[in-house]
Amino acid sequence: MARVLPFPALLSTLGTHLEADGPSSRGVPKPSHVRPLLEAPNPDAELGRWRASGAVLRDPRPALYVVELHGPAGRLSGPPVRFLLCSLRPDAALPLEQDPYRPRSWCVEPAVTLAADDHGVLRGLLAEASERAGVVWQGAFEGSRVVLRRIEPSAISKRIQAVLDEAPLRPLAALDEQHPTLAAVVPLSDPGLQLEPIHRALKGVDTFKEETFLTLVAAYARIYELDEPLTSPRGLAAARERLATLISGQHAVLLVLPEGRGKILRFRQGLDLAHLKGAPRSPTLRSLDLALLNALVLRTVLGIQEPEAAGHSQVYPVRELEALVQGVQSGLYQVGFALNPPPVWEVRAVMEAAATLPSLTLRVEPMPPAGLLFLDPEA
Repeated sequence: MARVLPFPALLSTLGTHLEADGPSSRGVPKPSHVRPLLEAPNPDAELGRWRASGAVLRDPRPALYVVELHGPAGRLSGPPVRFLLCSLRPDAALPLEQDPYRPRSWCVEPAVTLAADDHGVLRGLLAEASERAGVVWQGAFEGSRVVLRRIEPSAISKRIQAVLDEAPLRPLAALDEQHPTLAAVVPLSDPGLQLEPIHRALKGVDTFKEETFLTLVAAYARIYELDEPLTSPRGLAAARERLATLISGQHAVLLVLPEGRGKILRFRQGLDLAHLKGAPRSPTLRSLDLALLNALVLRTVLGIQEPEAAGHSQVYPVRELEALVQGVQSGLYQVGFALNPPPVWEVRAVMEAAATLPSLTLRVEPMPPAGLLFLDPEA
């Protein structure tokens, strides 16, 4: 099990609005004030210089922190999503995905970590701690309200640590193997937490011929036509709804074709994946949409070798469905495959089985921005 600990944080002076430094990468969002730090040859050494110069101040007492992320105005009007900012020992659980994101600094970019919380105990403790904790900073980032609170060493902080000592924890980023890592732990039971899929696009695949592909894939999936083009907001919304409602007891992916055309591939029931070359050995992983896409469509039908490998020359991860459609429309990609968001129970089953997801299977929304506080590299 992982070991979650309080830590002496380094705090910087922040304005009321954090400016975004371009689009988010594979890691956590990076406001502009942390850009000089992360672009330094050695970010941890640069953070040490910031501390020596007084640019950041060290909280003298180790503590836990909670960051509250409120939804933008008009969206997610429920309670905020709460992340526990803590120090995570290097003997923590392995990352959830293969080839996880490797941050430039384990002291600056918090490693988002999913915590199994089947009965909502951790979620309740974070809410209770937030009511008692003092505000360290509050402001806005990308249109959302953000509040950082300090949890003083107390009975409730010990209860939080005791719960996390027993809960399965799986980070979405690589951890420092020698030193503690700054982590942002979020309970899977949080109703505001969204697990978003990472889609797949193909480029340079000589074996993909649309008519032949549709004929061959029909042995593994039923094909559904879409009424409206994916290039219109209405067509895209209808495709999302159709994809989400076709998966009762089954699995499906959205095939994105040129000229805004789209089809849904609904995998047939009773497929014997256990004896299929390239299918995951774990029954838990064989139930994932991405595993079915990799094994049945990309490997078997198209003959792509190791489509799940990171940095593949023909298979590209795409974070947003709109970007996938635009990429196929512009000719950047030959074809795309869009996935449903992975359900929480499925991710929980992977954690329970101590299995590892393929690279870039999912992302978390919302995510806490870097730079709210830092882990002292000299602590």
